[in-house]
Amino acid sequence: MSSPALPSPNRLPWVVFDEIHKYPRWKNILKGYYDEWRNRIRFIVTGSARLDYFRRSGDSLVGRYFLFRMNPLHPNDLAGRAPDMKASWTPHSAGLAFDVADREFSQASSLLNDLTGFPEPLVMGTREFYERWKNQHISLITGEDARDLSRIVNLRKLETLVFLLPERVGAPLSLNSLRAALDCAHASVENWLETLKKVYLVFDIAPYAGKLKRSVVKERKFYFWDWGMVNDPGKRFENYAAVMLARAVSAWSEWGKGDFRLHYLRTREGREVDFLITDKQKPLLLVECKSNEKSLDPSVSYFKERLGVPFGFQVVNMAGVLRQAGPGVFIVGIDRFLRLLP
Repeated sequence: MSSPALPSPNRLPWVVFDEIHKYPRWKNILKGYYDEWRNRIRFIVTGSARLDYFRRSGDSLVGRYFLFRMNPLHPNDLAGRAPDMKASWTPHSAGLAFDVADREFSQASSLLNDLTGFPEPLVMGTREFYERWKNQHISLITGEDARDLSRIVNLRKLETLVFLLPERVGAPLSLNSLRAALDCAHASVENWLETLKKVYLVFDIAPYAGKLKRSVVKERKFYFWDWGMVNDPGKRFENYAAVMLARAVSAWSEWGKGDFRLHYLRTREGREVDFLITDKQKPLLLVECKSNEKSLDPSVSYFKERLGVPFGFQVVNMAGVLRQAGPGVFIVGIDRFLRLLP
């Protein structure tokens, strides 16, 4: 007697569990559901930073799930356009097709730059609401989330650290300067920064050394997931681009396109490019951010030649800009650049 045919995976119903990690023994519950129903149901499990923290401890769910990060929104999300995993451009692609960003996409990009990529401020659509939401968000993260996921006692200094970081966005972060400003031990600053990463307030990118001599190899650069934390327009724009690039790197890796990483480049002589995307440590894409500068930064051409990078971009905070500045080197507006990214 033959067993009944199983439905196609693409036609399986979805069941969503949100914040299930707040329930006792949630991992055992998920294991049981998955083991019994995996051939007939597909599961989505969502939650806050606590879910990411708790999944790393205790009983393992290895082999039962793939992890996907819920990143801040992209202009495609506001325009209702789902990315195509198979057709999506990656830095491995042989060529470039700069689609003209339509009015809806350009407006979405501008709105994100102003109100950030979090749903609540975007739904309300006003700067006043965003400012109120931002203050509550910071209080929640530095209070409840940081307290629950760490053993930090002095939460007031952690909050002070949060307000010291925006002016340091875009530059290699000196832990010694923060230690002096906070009057604390070096290890404490490191612990607090790791906590802010765990609760998804900030993320960091490491310098790339690779084939470069005399490169800066120690200090990391830190950015906010909520780029509205940064008041300086130039640094805010760079932070916006950093989040969109981090989102793309995450998507390409999660789709199985490669093992992508986001870095920055800086030599001791002062040459610097804001971002470098690599796959298995192979340099693939350079990105330099400028508020409105249409002349190419010489560092883009310098590092492209030294590292043999296929593509170099200078991304400007202007709509519709596109100019080729050399072989594989482009000056491009943020809206047209984001059309490339998932």
